[in-house]
Amino acid sequence: MLAEWLARYQSGKRTMTRVRLGSPRPTIPNPDMTPEERASIGIWRRWADALILEDSKVTIVESAIRPDPGKISQLELYAMLFKNTPELAPWHSLPVALLLLYAIEDPATIQLARSKGIQCVQYQPSWLPAYLEILQPRERRGVRF
Repeated sequence: MLAEWLARYQSGKRTMTRVRLGSPRPTIPNPDMTPEERASIGIWRRWADALILEDSKVTIVESAIRPDPGKISQLELYAMLFKNTPELAPWHSLPVALLLLYAIEDPATIQLARSKGIQCVQYQPSWLPAYLEILQPRERRGVRF
């Protein structure tokens, strides 16, 4: 879903998917490590679904067919970790925007996200109805108030 949305609505922009964020664990690395060893430490870091890198801002994207409130805290954490990601240093001075991409609306989660300044975008790919058919009926909709 995310790759399709990026291709359709963010074409021409620099995007990255499954981006590791934050710095390696503080006790590591040490100067004796090879570049390969230092790179492998990154597996301990968190990762965002996508980044959209523009001249004026960086957008961190989390996506879910059915979003839950945990996505909001993930985005907030990723915004904090972004500024501590050495590989992304050229973009550290830019403003960071947060975007929650979803297919099935959960009104409570969307309301909470928007109250925290998170942009919420609904995207329903053409294959969504077929996918929903294989789910249990309660999984085909968001949580109701």
